[in-house]
Amino acid sequence: MARANPEVDYVADLLRLRETYPKLSPSQRLNIIRQRLEDHHFGPNRLVTSVSAVEGLARSLVIRLDAKGKGQEALAKAYRRHEKSSAKNLVEQYLLKKAKVRPEEHFGEETWKLFCHAENFRNLVVHECTYLGIDKFPSLISACEEVLEGLVRMAKIRERRT
Repeated sequence: MARANPEVDYVADLLRLRETYPKLSPSQRLNIIRQRLEDHHFGPNRLVTSVSAVEGLARSLVIRLDAKGKGQEALAKAYRRHEKSSAKNLVEQYLLKKAKVRPEEHFGEETWKLFCHAENFRNLVVHECTYLGIDKFPSLISACEEVLEGLVRMAKIRERRT
């Protein structure tokens, strides 16, 4: 199970960053952007990819449930209905449709809460091209990995690794 870092107040940090970034000058923002561009191997990019991985798989699972057995046109229509849905909403929809279970029950309260924080921080990282304190990444990325693997198990996906 993913574990929250007890030294991090995820909600307060997200709110603080959301309040801080609009106040920064373009020069200050550019400085942070340059740092992000130079350090592209860990942290922000890994978080973005981890949340997006869950989002992409959950969307695929939801549209297939919606279009079950109705062909390619139904899949395309279902995709258009869900293309802008959040990762959180897609996972919730899939779990409810597939197993009539809430995410907190399936993944555990702490893991689900961390995943929701991960999506919020991912959105901040993407839209503000920012950094987060390194203390947040391990727990947020771990929650994403657990949610992804939980979806894989529930959907009984057989992987073909190359």
